[in-house]
Amino acid sequence: MKKIILFAFVVVLIVVGSIILINTINYKNAWKVEVTNPYINVRKEHTLLSEKIDYITKGDDFKVLEIYLEDKAFVWYKVDLKNGRKGWIASDRRVPYVKEINNPKSEKEEDYKIDYAPPIVKYFDEYYETESIKTINYDHLTIEEESKYKVTHTVFKEEKPKDRPGPEYWIQYVVTDSFGNSASKLQRIKFEIVPEDDLVTDFSKLNRRSR
Repeated sequence: MKKIILFAFVVVLIVVGSIILINTINYKNAWKVEVTNPYINVRKEHTLLSEKIDYITKGDDFKVLEIYLEDKAFVWYKVDLKNGRKGWIASDRRVPYVKEINNPKSEKEEDYKIDYAPPIVKYFDEYYETESIKTINYDHLTIEEESKYKVTHTVFKEEKPKDRPGPEYWIQYVVTDSFGNSASKLQRIKFEIVPEDDLVTDFSKLNRRSR
């Protein structure tokens, strides 16, 4: 009887040990973030206005359950706090508060670099002047971005501006880097040859967040 009990005990130890080992390996290989800031607040939802439910400190690492990228200023990670609780933490896109470990994309792209910072787009004149809609170029733009990027644009027509005679034309530049981060900038544009209406977009359709 004692031998049976001892054997059963050994089997239980082996099973429990195997489960612990598998969980340890799975956690080691999981997508995680390591805190590099002195501390980060943990919130119930992915917004700075959401309730604080905990905080984490520098050096701690946590498994990533979800990621939210719609916030232009922050990257939000839903993390497992190891105590049964789950919550969202924010990391600044330009000066991150965390270091990513085992990002899934890095498995598919050997040289993948974690970058959530959008490009910076600048110009120095109130108006961009060009001959026609076909001669638009981006030589007057200053773009701060280390990776390869592409620039696209849309021209808008404002038929009746509130404080000046119309119509007036605007150009919206959109710069997208190789990681999918994008930034936009809006500028007034003057043409020597006024474009046909079918080549421009009504100003009412402009996304106000890009202005």
